Amino acid sequence: MKCRERGRSARAFCFGAALILASCAAAPKGDLLIRPSPQRLPTHQIVGDSIIASLGGAAVTVRWLAAPGVERYFAGKPGLVSPWPAEVWRETPPTVFLVRLRNQTPEEIQFDPTLAALVSQDGLRGRPVSYEEFYQQLEGLENAGARLLSLQATLFSRFVVIAPGGQREGLLVFPSLGPEVKHLLVEFASFFVGGRNAPGLFEFQVLRQKTQ
Repeated sequence: MKCRERGRSARAFCFGAALILASCAAAPKGDLLIRPSPQRLPTHQIVGDSIIASLGGAAVTVRWLAAPGVERYFAGKPGLVSPWPAEVWRETPPTVFLVRLRNQTPEEIQFDPTLAALVSQDGLRGRPVSYEEFYQQLEGLENAGARLLSLQATLFSRFVVIAPGGQREGLLVFPSLGPEVKHLLVEFASFFVGGRNAPGLFEFQVLRQKTQ
């Protein structure tokens, strides 16, 4: 099926230039699960479906959210709605990670989410989808205003500064994964604590259950 044969909302998530991600013609089939894999860094540990790390003394938690998890996340935030229609989840589901940052240090944290990356086992890299891209994709949909406000309130797409004792949480969203992807790194290349870079690597495995 070609991109032009799909609805507008599904077409919006076809990023042909994204190397590690699915083209519309090769959307992955079956139920997809992204789970933590063994971590190579001693400062990282797996707790349930989350990876918790200490980056320069700051506590960082990264967790993949499937469609039901995204729905629960937004349902727990009064006044917000899930930004993505059901058609998107069926055709080209976004790859959504919930990120929590807690500054336990006496120094300021600076995090640039635009320099984060999703890296496949082949070393191919994808960048997060920005709010501006989502605006172009969602502005014509039903209930677009509420969808965009919900993204604006939750998406990590701007430079983040966290004072000592502070905390933030937000979503990093990437386009759909290609069917060949089996292992992923969520890479934080620009994460500074007190002016010192403390990059993070969070390792996940991709599992697919074939549909009948």
